Formats: sequence, structure tokens, C-alpha cells
Amino acid sequence: MAHWNHRVIRKKIQNGSEQEDWYGIHEVYYDDDEEIEGVTENAIAPGGSTLEELKNELQRMIKCLDKGILEDQDF
Repeated sequence: MAHWNHRVIRKKIQNGSEQEDWYGIHEVYYDDDEEIEGVTENAIAPGGSTLEELKNELQRMIKCLDKGILEDQDF
């Protein structure tokens, strides 16, 4: 069954003459074989239509910090 979750993605950004790492939380979408089939282009902000939904979103985001970091250039 296809699904999605939050994951940390590391991007390389240019800061003057140097490249730096930049981390953001993205939604990552998986196919039925658990292969990544899509990633949000930009990092997402937490939100919800109730305070409880916002709390749940933040808890899911915090949990993703314990998963492996994905590299932007892999997508």
C-alpha cells in the first residue's frame, strides 16, 4: 500500500564561495514496493485545523529526526 511520511533531507546550498549543508523536513511518498516515488520540492511547515492536529503534526516531524537523513541529490 502506497504511503508517505516525514523525512529529513539534506541539501547543499551556496553561501558565498562555499557550500553548506541545509536540513529540512519534507513529505516523502512511497510506492507499494516501499520505494521512494516522490518528495516535496520544499521543506514543509507544520500546520493543522485544530491545536490537536498541529500537535500531532509536530510529533510526527520530531519522530522523523530519528530516521536516516536523505540526500537531496538522490531525487
